[in-house]
Amino acid sequence: MRARAAIQSYLSVLERAGASRSTRRQREWALSQAVNAAALQRIHGDVPTDQQVRDTPPEQLNDTGQRVELAEILSPDFAAWFLPWAATGVLAHSEGAARSQAASRARAAALRALAQAHGAAPITHTEPAVQLRTPTPMNARALRHVAFDLVAIDPPSKAAVRLSAMLAVMITTPLRPVDLCRMTLHDVEITDDQVTVPALPLAPDQAPPPGYTGRETLDPALGRLVKRWLEVREVLVSRLEGTPPQSFWVSVRASPTDEGVIRPAGLPLHPRGLERSYVGQAKNFNSELAAGSRRSLPLGRDGVPVSHLPLSFDHLRRSLLTLAETDQI
Repeated sequence: MRARAAIQSYLSVLERAGASRSTRRQREWALSQAVNAAALQRIHGDVPTDQQVRDTPPEQLNDTGQRVELAEILSPDFAAWFLPWAATGVLAHSEGAARSQAASRARAAALRALAQAHGAAPITHTEPAVQLRTPTPMNARALRHVAFDLVAIDPPSKAAVRLSAMLAVMITTPLRPVDLCRMTLHDVEITDDQVTVPALPLAPDQAPPPGYTGRETLDPALGRLVKRWLEVREVLVSRLEGTPPQSFWVSVRASPTDEGVIRPAGLPLHPRGLERSYVGQAKNFNSELAAGSRRSLPLGRDGVPVSHLPLSFDHLRRSLLTLAETDQI
């Protein structure tokens, strides 16, 4: 059976089973990469190099992909070379894309699900550890500059106010998107002179260090950014019907779901929405920075110039996590 026909059959089964459109798109993307990899191997006779991938004409890739058999992409030997090879981002359309651990998990999960759907031997090869991009020179000092510059335009957009507050929290405690989205109003303690937020979660086997309270205190200036977001948040949730959400981070504009339903502004922000919003805001900020309508960023870690805001929330977070504990602000 041809691989592409088998994939379309599998995707149809997923749709009938009620799988969300985002899940179906993710599976289609991952399995399409597998077919392309098998086609490239047919064309070049070995594991393709980066140059061979770039030089392969799209028409030849498509024609060869039509002939790839299902058994080819479900073989243990294929999974063994394809998964770590694809994790390098060699098939991505843009520099640095598709190299996240989530992308690696998606490829492995898609192959396992396809094998199960067609009664093939289960694929036991797991997703590899990806080669993470080198952290940028972005440090807390430069990020602090960004946080205040975002709201320097009067009046700032609601998205800018939210991102400035989020960066204030990240400077203090670089939380993951899932941890940020779990934050509730009760997690953020505000008094007249200070704001405290949850600290980085400890690993299950990690003993609490001396003095660890599970809380971090923002410096007063950063705390004011968080208080400003709370004012905007209150306006957003006041427009909702029923009991207002307790989530600290909420959406700032209406958006459609995978099923085409419009979610109003003021509803809880989910990790994927948080990351999409961050990328859009970062692109806008970087464009304005390049055009000269934003103030230049200060020097970053080790005195290296910071030219832009990282276009990945995970990349930003890892840049902050690599900082020494001294000289952060």
